[in-house]
Amino acid sequence: MTDTPSTQPFEPPAAAASSTPTPPAETQDATGFTDAEHRTLRSAAMLASAWVSRAEKGMFDSIKESFAASKAIAGSPPEVAALVGKGGFPEMPKGTPADVEARTLALLGEAVSLLRAKAPQLVDGYRAMVLQSCRDAASAADDTSPNETAVIAKVEAALA
Repeated sequence: MTDTPSTQPFEPPAAAASSTPTPPAETQDATGFTDAEHRTLRSAAMLASAWVSRAEKGMFDSIKESFAASKAIAGSPPEVAALVGKGGFPEMPKGTPADVEARTLALLGEAVSLLRAKAPQLVDGYRAMVLQSCRDAASAADDTSPNETAVIAKVEAALA
């Protein structure tokens, strides 16, 4: 008796097909944003208000300012607050003042571009939320200083 080759196509077992795990695809939520995109939106907003807080020295003032900025974000319209309500822990300011400025401006630009592409109807609300959080942070510890006013002007320009 001779063996004849099978006419059936050969399929390797699934386990042997690939030994390299494939990374999970990033999923979008109901708003159409991925976790990474939410992180960008969240980090940009938080870094902007942190940058305002860093414009003036004072640990206790910074604490008051961070609470004021958070209240402004939480008090924004639900669809805008949802943009920064996900994405995990936001990026923290680090490096020199010039590093913080450059990173914050870059993230603000990315955030606005992202919103223009995916949710243009939310751009104005996002801008308003970020600017209000910056203004609230600046005024939380007495008067707004000239340094804080200058930072807010740069944030506003980055959001344009």
